[in-house]
Amino acid sequence: MQLGGRAVDLRRPWLVGILNLTPDSFSDGGLLQSRDDLLFAAERMVAEGADLLDLGGESTRPGAEPVGEQEEFDRLLPAIEALHASLDVPLSADTRRAGVARAAVAAGAVMINDVSGFADPAMGAVLAASGAAWVLMHMPHGVGAMAPSQRTATMSDDLDVGLQQVADGLADAVARAEAAGVARSQLAVDPGIGFGKTLQQNLCLLRGAAPIAMLDLPVYLGPSRKSFIAAVARAATADLPSQRLFGTAAAVAAAVLGGAAFVRVHDVAAMRQVVDVAVALRDAGSPSAR
Repeated sequence: MQLGGRAVDLRRPWLVGILNLTPDSFSDGGLLQSRDDLLFAAERMVAEGADLLDLGGESTRPGAEPVGEQEEFDRLLPAIEALHASLDVPLSADTRRAGVARAAVAAGAVMINDVSGFADPAMGAVLAASGAAWVLMHMPHGVGAMAPSQRTATMSDDLDVGLQQVADGLADAVARAEAAGVARSQLAVDPGIGFGKTLQQNLCLLRGAAPIAMLDLPVYLGPSRKSFIAAVARAATADLPSQRLFGTAAAVAAAVLGGAAFVRVHDVAAMRQVVDVAVALRDAGSPSAR
């Protein structure tokens, strides 16, 4: 995949650290109150083994209110500029707006993480001109318009039909992106774990469901602290996002074994160990590992 003007090898999955610049994100909203808070958190994640940092200025949690473009711009752009000037690590901007994406790339971002999956028709031209990587996510509803880990009305409750809906939606977004002039080497797909799917659909997508694998593009997954963990975990504390570390670890291991190229997490130090051990398990006995 092309990332920041260079080809990167994704046979070893990239660990993406989450930096939410929002007051209302489901797990860590409001934690980064100042530039010093941001730099400290980012430096810690890099030291703990993050390969890439993903910065977001709009929450997509259930019930979140969309923010205006100027507010998102004001949250996101100074943060990207500060980290680009201070750290030697690739940066990603989590945005669904072409105007914000254009400014983010100019400020130093090398990837756009688009949870809308190409809802803004101007996004294609921005990514084609900039050459930045583009993650297209499947989200079958508007920002905030869902309950935690519940199916939306546009998604089938049938397992196989729902998985095919996700694959078809992503394939359509990829085709539109390529038609807009974006190179296939710039693209990754995210099936949208926890966004409008049933529990079984989430679990199958997490472990590498066949319809997604057939798209033959890098897969980006974000299982960290999601509410599907509480739906299957017996521990009462799993009701709290901050207490879902071990469930997240299991999900991240499954994602790596299922072929994920990027895994987006809150707890970088712990998940660095998980990814490294999962890769070793995946490759054990292969000629390259001997």
